[in-house]
Amino acid sequence: MGFMDKAKELADQAQKKLDEAQTKFNDSQRQKAEGQAGAPAEPGAPAQPAPTEAPAVPDAPPAAEAPPPSGQPPADPPPAQGSDANATPDPFKPIE
Repeated sequence: MGFMDKAKELADQAQKKLDEAQTKFNDSQRQKAEGQAGAPAEPGAPAQPAPTEAPAVPDAPPAAEAPPPSGQPPADPPPAQGSDANATPDPFKPIE
């Protein structure tokens, strides 16, 4: 049983360290949120620099739609607007 007692003691110590780290993280997030809301920071707390604006990221392509329910064939995608090209040409039709 000595091994199990030691393992439990180590697990308790690790849990305490995790709890402390989580508390510190939550406090820093709360202070950051208060600073962004314009509320004054707690006295004695180090001043945090103003956040810089992140560079613009182009919009991601639209996400694919969910597949149709089983038993139904997939629907054809809507044709592209303003495009004369046939997105899905007939493979057996001769090229004009």
